[in-house]
Amino acid sequence: AYGTINALSLAGHRDDGSRWVMFSFFGGGHGGHSDGDGLSHGNAPISMATIPPLEILESAYPVAFRRWSLRPDSGGAGQHRGGLGAVYEVEVLANGADGFFFGERGRHAPQPVGAGKPAALNRFSYRADKQDDTAPETPPMTSKQVGIKLQHGGSVRLETPGGGGYGDPLLRAPAAVAADVRLGYVSTEMARTMYGVALGADGAVDDAGTAALRADMRPETSGQE
Repeated sequence: AYGTINALSLAGHRDDGSRWVMFSFFGGGHGGHSDGDGLSHGNAPISMATIPPLEILESAYPVAFRRWSLRPDSGGAGQHRGGLGAVYEVEVLANGADGFFFGERGRHAPQPVGAGKPAALNRFSYRADKQDDTAPETPPMTSKQVGIKLQHGGSVRLETPGGGGYGDPLLRAPAAVAADVRLGYVSTEMARTMYGVALGADGAVDDAGTAALRADMRPETSGQE
């Protein structure tokens, strides 16, 4: 799970000249396992790596969290799905800030077990200021991003990786896939292309469509570990 966790540092000066430094960890997905799905938005099991409520961060530092949500389709497909990563968007409210970002799994996705599928890659981008409509994408991350210069209204966007899937996605219960879609964890497209599950307009499982999809997708050796 350590490879799916990001850390972000923002630092600058307040209007009164005092220095501020925010350093925080941001959780990612844990891998699916033999007993069930992976943990979504998990963190490292060390006391200093806790994720504080965003209200605390916003009250202590000149930042505003514009988004803090689970990242759909980030968990690797599997009989037991990988946990989801998260999406964070942080806006700077001070007159300038320097940013430092640490994250892994930007080039090599979190790996699955057995016939499971890899999770989504780590992604990081930023806007230097509020008028910058094109958020420059960083290159594939290998370790760190430093020297990020942000102006008032500038923002950073972190998309943490999910966890790898466990086992053949075609063995996942269609009802479980439908529940994932209903909760926003998995898109209807991923349900169809990765899990072979067809859903009706009401979100219910189309049993006949699902059987046909899985028959077309399943190789002769599918389901064998």
